[in-house]
Amino acid sequence: MPDYRLLGPLEAFEGGQPLALPVGKPRAVLARLLLDAGRVVPAEALVDSMWGDRPPVSAPKLLQVYVSQLRKALRPEAIETRRPGYSVRVEPGGFDLIRFEALMDAARDTRDPARRSEILGEALSLWRGVALAEFRSEPFARAASRRLAELRLAALEQRIDAELELGHHDRLVGELEALVEEEPLRERPRRQLMLALYRAGRQADALARYREGRRLLVDELGIEPTPSLQELERAILRRDPHLDEVRGGRSRVRGCVICLGLELRELVAPLCAGDHELLLVELVADASELPERSGQLHDAREELLERGVQVRTVSFTSKAPAEDIVRLAVEQDAELIVTRYIPPDAFAAAPCDVAIASKGFRFAHGRPIVVPFGGRRDEWAALELAAWIARAHDLPLHLAGIEATETKRDASRMLAGASLALQRFAGIAAQPVIVPAHAVVPVGAGLVVASLPPGEVDSSRRELLDASPAPALLVRAGLRPSGLAPDRTLTHFSWSLAERA
Repeated sequence: MPDYRLLGPLEAFEGGQPLALPVGKPRAVLARLLLDAGRVVPAEALVDSMWGDRPPVSAPKLLQVYVSQLRKALRPEAIETRRPGYSVRVEPGGFDLIRFEALMDAARDTRDPARRSEILGEALSLWRGVALAEFRSEPFARAASRRLAELRLAALEQRIDAELELGHHDRLVGELEALVEEEPLRERPRRQLMLALYRAGRQADALARYREGRRLLVDELGIEPTPSLQELERAILRRDPHLDEVRGGRSRVRGCVICLGLELRELVAPLCAGDHELLLVELVADASELPERSGQLHDAREELLERGVQVRTVSFTSKAPAEDIVRLAVEQDAELIVTRYIPPDAFAAAPCDVAIASKGFRFAHGRPIVVPFGGRRDEWAALELAAWIARAHDLPLHLAGIEATETKRDASRMLAGASLALQRFAGIAAQPVIVPAHAVVPVGAGLVVASLPPGEVDSSRRELLDASPAPALLVRAGLRPSGLAPDRTLTHFSWSLAERA
């Protein structure tokens, strides 16, 4: 079936190639059917949608002709004749409006504001312009266009709410100024702008936006602002400390970090010194081992609590460690799993990022953390974790990219872009390091943090896990995308651990 796009100019694709759709009324009929995709639209309703209250006598015949033209452009089975009208068939994931609505539902079910912002950003990225703009003259389009525009505005407002929860008020001010100018009578963006301005230290500007909004509402609609907007003005006037509270980002809504293996706790514990809880886990094959492991966990917990780390411990028997850890991550809403060596393929269903330690892992503090980086999307999760570790342990962070070849420049420009992203979103700078293509582990690395792309583990990553001269963590991105990855990755540089000179 074709892949339909309605959130902007109407388009249909098959096999990645655009289909030539008929113009005029047939095209409008397809748009109207897509608004009720998967449901039967009665022929009478379609006639009303195309011609309004005064359809021509030949309208039913014309409708049949238009459907026939659409079937030729798409495929015969794309539009079904089903009493009392027609239905357009769409495959799962084959229609941008359905994908948008599914992402909106997912965002509503997500507590974490960072993840919620990502989901809503993905939903908004589906929009390519004003929906149904080309059908303005059709009777059905005006109300439908307003409904779709409202859906987009709701997603945008929800994404901004999530960003405000994360404390990103400074970067939101410009966007909100433009949105309020576009929708001057809409209170929610004005409320968000007032809060962002106040948190940015611009109390006078926040109050001016309130007075401006009130004047518009009174002059144009004859009504006062809602009680919630009036209360926000009063809170800003009295400098209510609650206005500065950030509920998301680095607050306690962050998920826990699961550490499987006591030998990894010195690496992982500093990651949880602030807003994360550490869940320290030991799995055993036989119940007779439980008393000893539980005692070791108790001692480790007491030590970590004295250091100010929020920690819980658990030990149980397991015949399938990876499955049990993934299940625990789901139950505890974990943000990260750090585990002693377990075959990487076992973590394909993990909801969060998973860092797998190399065999014989021993973290030696003092030397730099090195991330082999080539700009692929799957590598951002490794880069984010490496930055987190470097900041927590106060260690230098190096980004390794390959040297120039006869056909390609070196990776320094791409590494510079990644470093800028790190400084903005993770608060840490990274030093670029150019290495030969055959260098599996750059010289001087104290810890190597590399990505684990989906699929089979290549020989060089296997070497890192099995016999790395430096301790290594291989990071497999979970179902939740990295919070650091940009909407579009940096220019891809074809770096690979598997390359050899």
